[in-house]
Amino acid sequence: MTKLTEDIVYCDSMLPKVSRTFAPTIRMLPKGLNSIVTVAYLLCRVADTVEDSEDLPIDIKKELLNNYIAIFKEENPASLDRFMAGIIELPTKTHDEQLVYNLPRIMNVFYSFSPIFKKHIGQWVIEMSVGMHKYAQANVLRKFSFLGTMKELDEYMYYVAGTVGYLLTELFAFYSNRITPPIKKKLNLLAESFGKGLQMVNIIRDMTTDLRRGQSYIPEELLEKYKLNRKTIFEKQNADKAEQLFNELIQNAVKHLDKAIDYILLLPKEERGIRMFCMLPVFWAMRTLQKIQENTLALLGHEKVKVSRKMIKKEYYLAFINIYSNRLTRRHYQSIRNQFENLQLSPVSN
Repeated sequence: MTKLTEDIVYCDSMLPKVSRTFAPTIRMLPKGLNSIVTVAYLLCRVADTVEDSEDLPIDIKKELLNNYIAIFKEENPASLDRFMAGIIELPTKTHDEQLVYNLPRIMNVFYSFSPIFKKHIGQWVIEMSVGMHKYAQANVLRKFSFLGTMKELDEYMYYVAGTVGYLLTELFAFYSNRITPPIKKKLNLLAESFGKGLQMVNIIRDMTTDLRRGQSYIPEELLEKYKLNRKTIFEKQNADKAEQLFNELIQNAVKHLDKAIDYILLLPKEERGIRMFCMLPVFWAMRTLQKIQENTLALLGHEKVKVSRKMIKKEYYLAFINIYSNRLTRRHYQSIRNQFENLQLSPVSN
């Protein structure tokens, strides 16, 4: 087995360890895209792990992200060496942290790609890393001043997830000649929301876990609107206000997911693997919101909101049935959306 083959196997083996959502769906992609999207995802994960670390001082985080950006700008082995020399303070407790230490193996696979694929991946990994450099925080003891406004939340989501939507669109369009320039243009108008919708659901689902570990993605502006703060949100007497706040965030997520379903339905039906890859996370996200909406205040509990394995399998089955029909796919999406209670959302676009 060659070194490159070994590193491809390593990337494939690490994917399910660092992503429960995308690992099974990436495997549905066409063979020519599978490894490319895997590596692109892992490279994004490296940047996210550095930015999210509770153990790295802020100056080290920013230096690492600068060096990470340089790897893709310069394609110089020295840039990778500088990055690897700087991660000594990062623990190896988690799979994500271990992934960072194995960046040379991921880069070895990356360097084997065609120049166009490398260009697209590098461009958007740089853009994501620039945003993470901007929003990097000191440590778990930081003050709750991460995001001040809803506009800042939207910008943060652009950097961590909207960029992924654009990256995937570039990879899909280069891979498939069925995704013509006019189709790609329409996809790019929706790509940002495709990424942001999924990210917003993650933020809502993990809100309490993040709060308890000293991190919060709830903007100050939204807390002030409902006369709450990051401590009083847990108090029983504020349950109604907290529920209103959560519902506003849920409404924000669904507006993005409305565009995500439009994105999916623009993808050529012949590209079954690409459509499945995009479709399943969106429907799982909708099921997560549905579960949250059944008991919004459960978000303030200690247990993480999870969609049942039975429901995940059900969405697999329905995706296989509906994959070639835009009408059936949209109808299924709308049926889940209609089950959300206590929210007045705009209708799904035609």
